[in-house]
Order: sequence, then structure tokens, then C-alpha cells
Amino acid sequence: MNFAQKLRRAPYSAFVWIGGFAWMTVSFFALMVVGLVRGGGPKLNMLAAYLMSHCSRLAYPDFKVIYSEGFDADQASIFCQNHVNFMDAHTACRVIPGPFCGMMLAWHFHIPAYGWVMQRTNGIPVPKERGGRTAILAAAVRDRIVQGISVLVYPEAHRTRTGQVQKFKRGVFYMARDAGAPVVPIAVHGAHAVNRKGTWLFNPGPVRVWVGPQHQTEGLDDAALERLVGALQQKISAFVETGIVPE
Repeated sequence: MNFAQKLRRAPYSAFVWIGGFAWMTVSFFALMVVGLVRGGGPKLNMLAAYLMSHCSRLAYPDFKVIYSEGFDADQASIFCQNHVNFMDAHTACRVIPGPFCGMMLAWHFHIPAYGWVMQRTNGIPVPKERGGRTAILAAAVRDRIVQGISVLVYPEAHRTRTGQVQKFKRGVFYMARDAGAPVVPIAVHGAHAVNRKGTWLFNPGPVRVWVGPQHQTEGLDDAALERLVGALQQKISAFVETGIVPE
């Protein structure tokens, strides 16, 4: 990208970042007030998602979501989304229909305001220590599912640099199986062309999201679970690259 291209993108990028930070500040204040007065629970999660979704409207004005015919909007699930940029969580807030929480490294919960809101909205901290971590996370996921709260995860663990979907980490899916929770693929096409890791610039463009059906994990042996992971990665990758809904 040359200097002239960067210059053309600067005004829109500034609008997205300034507008986004301003809206997030207002949203966090509102969530803290509501959380203190009414406490946590699924309703606070729904309010948080509604407020956070507006940031994606700034970044992605040309946006469309496609739900699979087999998708059950009322079933609490683990949503597995490809990881592209800072807007990923805001995109999820815009497409996941029911209450959901995030799963993030434990240190996030120590960030002022943000950490408090994540705690109030049932966020799941990922321990730094690996020993016994899957069992701890599976128990936390099971608790959220029982409450009717879905969980958002990024199986790649890190944002892509190339735009292509990276290899999925298997721990997320073993965690889902141990929790007896179904998994749902979310594939975001076009987001990498709008904004990518390593730049603060935004380039307006179309973004399309596919939400697949629930896939049951409970009772699967290791081989069957591996086949499921491979199939989900293939479908998400295909939509990310082509924007064509997989069969």
C-alpha cells in the first residue's frame, strides 16, 4: 500500500476508531451501571452484545449474515469463528442471536472496566497454566450452557496475517466434548480486506458471514472428533475464501 492509498483511507479509519472508542466508553459505563443495579445474567449478556454490535456497523456498513437452515437459534452452543481483526467480537455480537460470553486469557479480567464487564457477563478466563486446563474450561462451559449462555471461541487462537484460516487448535473441541456442548461454525468473508493485523487502516468493503448448523460433540471418540474438526475447518475456510455457502 503506497502513501496515497494510506492517505485516502485515513479519514474513514479515524472515523471508525474514534467513533468506536467513544461508543465503547459509553457502552461500558452503561453496562457497569446496569450490572451494579440489576446484577449479571443472560439479560446483561444480551444488552452487552447489542451495544457492542454497533462498532461493527461503523466498520462494516455493507454487511450480511446467512444462517444455515439447520441452525437452532435457541440452543446454547460453542460458536467457533475465524479470527481476522479487532472487529471479530463485535461481528459475533451482531450475528449470535442469543446470550453468549467470551473466553479469553485470565489477565484480561484485570483490565479496568473491561475486565469487570467481562466478569459480570460470565466471561471465561483461560488459566496460564496448561495442566488440567481443559477440564477447568469444560466445567465453566458446562455451567454457561446450563444457564442458556453460549460461548464464543477462536479455534485458530491468533488473528490471521494472510487472510487464510489457520490450523485449528484441538483443545477447544475436546473442551466442547467434555462439556457435552454442540459447536457452531461462524465464517467471516471480506473482513481481512477491510482491516487486517498489522494496520490501523480500514478500507470499506462488503463483509459476509455464514453461521452453520449445530454439530454435536457429546459421545464422539477421538477419531470422530478429529473428523469433525477437519470438516468444520474446511467449510469455514471455503466460505472465507470464496463467500460461497458450503453444502
